Amino acid sequence: MKLVGLNKLRKGDKGFITKIDESKLPHRFGMSAGEVESRLLEMGFIEGALLQVMHLGTIGRDPIAVRINNSSSIIALRKNEASAIILEKA
Repeated sequence: MKLVGLNKLRKGDKGFITKIDESKLPHRFGMSAGEVESRLLEMGFIEGALLQVMHLGTIGRDPIAVRINNSSSIIALRKNEASAIILEKA
């Protein structure tokens, strides 16, 4: 089982969320402990969900657009936030 941060995937890659790890965020992220995890959970980034990278920004691969569980919705995240989402690559 290879675990990788969402920010490391390429366009078209898929993976299952194993956890949200706030320790992977930059030190000066500007949010209190647990706030980023809560926001990601509210958007649907829950353990076991299947993600597919749909688009990477042209400048520094930021933002990253993903589809969750093959839904019709696409969610864009900053690369910093994506680093906290740990996946098992499919």
